[in-house]
Order: sequence, then C-alpha cells, then structure tokens
Amino acid sequence: MPRRELSRPQQIVDWLVAWMCYDALIGSEFERTHGWHVNLLPTSVLKEFPEGWEGRAARRIYGNITVVVPAPGDILAPKLRRNEPRDRAHAEWAKQVGIA
Repeated sequence: MPRRELSRPQQIVDWLVAWMCYDALIGSEFERTHGWHVNLLPTSVLKEFPEGWEGRAARRIYGNITVVVPAPGDILAPKLRRNEPRDRAHAEWAKQVGIA
C-alpha cells in the first residue's frame, strides 16, 4: 500500500495482517505444507454468526497475532442460510467427517 494512502494506524495494522496472511491462503505452499489455510473474514460475515460464537471459538496467539477459529457449527450457520449448492456440500462434508 502506498505510504500516502496510510492515514490511520488501523490501516497499517490491517495491511500488515493481510500481507502476513497472504502467504497462507487457500492453495498456498503454506497450506500444502501444514494442511490448513488462513481465511480472513470481514466483519460483515462475523455479524452473521450465531449469538455467542466468540465464546465457542478457539484462540491461539502467535507473537502479536491472535488467531480465532470459530466452531464448525458457527461457520456453517451463515452458509446454510445462504443455501447455495457449495454451502450444502460443505455442510454435508462437515457431517461426514464428524465436525458438525
């Protein structure tokens, strides 16, 4: 991000988190090595999670970054409301592997 566009401290934090997580997105070398990926969720998606989701989420701190992993049922809730074929397939897979 060009320096002239950074006018608020939160912009810098947001940009750094996005930059660090970019290397761990779906299909990345990180995912191939470690078996998981980073999916940055915007606030608008978090607002669609069921009430109390934060209390059910797992948290782990890596240096200055806190990773928050919502419970499977909380992740599936907005998908099931959207009800697209890919969302139904995701829910079915979660049931088959025993996480939902």
